[in-house]
Amino acid sequence: MESGLFACSPVAPTLAVDLCVLEFMRTLFVWLMPNTTAWCEALESFLDGQGYQLQSKDNLWQGFSNAYHWYTVLATYADDHITGLVHPPQASVQQGVRLQPSEYLCAYCPLCFGGVPQKANTDQEDLDCIVCLDACFTQKQTNNPQNSATHDPPNPTSTVFIPESEVKAMEVFIGKQRSLAPGHHDSSHQLQGDSFEDGMRVPMSVLDGCGDSFHAADENQKKASTNFFADTGLMALLCCHDHVLWLVNMTSAGEKQHYALVLLKYLFEHLPTTTTVGLLYDIGCQLEQLPQVEAA
Repeated sequence: MESGLFACSPVAPTLAVDLCVLEFMRTLFVWLMPNTTAWCEALESFLDGQGYQLQSKDNLWQGFSNAYHWYTVLATYADDHITGLVHPPQASVQQGVRLQPSEYLCAYCPLCFGGVPQKANTDQEDLDCIVCLDACFTQKQTNNPQNSATHDPPNPTSTVFIPESEVKAMEVFIGKQRSLAPGHHDSSHQLQGDSFEDGMRVPMSVLDGCGDSFHAADENQKKASTNFFADTGLMALLCCHDHVLWLVNMTSAGEKQHYALVLLKYLFEHLPTTTTVGLLYDIGCQLEQLPQVEAA
């Protein structure tokens, strides 16, 4: 470090990278999709043209990827430390009661959650903030063809991804609540005249039609198959300024409701109990039609 170099390992490193190069790559990958493999292959090709040949093909990629990873972790820790010195944390919870949005939410969107809580600038004056959520099936992770264990380097920095264990717990919880709920209504309601469920503002026939069309499209299109992908997509929760608050890795072939519920659970855990949230969701009617449950 005193020489301006960052080693790829703390013991017997085989490669040391200039700190300026690592900072350049860190800045570059903000504007481009991170791809150390392509960058190292291009550098190897350039060095080969200059008459410099590496002993092993993976020498540069393995060493550089490790150095870049731990440099990024160190830089993130340094940024967090400086932020804590400049803006010392303030108590947002007193006697187990949250009085204001968490520091996490304030950091991700000060306009929505920082300072004194204000009503959202909408016609619905009773809303404190507005969020939206939806799924994206273009971001996938393929299954390992050899079914071998992957060894990703540890990443001790904070993340917007909700742990898989929390998502699974919500899935199990919702499954239990469904089994305890009364039987769903049937088509006999249509014969006796359309009616409304408790808490719903549209007739059952509209909800049934919307739900049937959604499930049919989901089954027919099969947006992502679990036979080929370990992670079939992402579901994101954003504030009204398009700041990502949390993400969930989806592992099912369709857009399951427990993904949305675990995102909302995390949100309300970081907000005062008196906060009123407006939610934008393209199939929000199906989410509202779920059995009335308390937070897991």
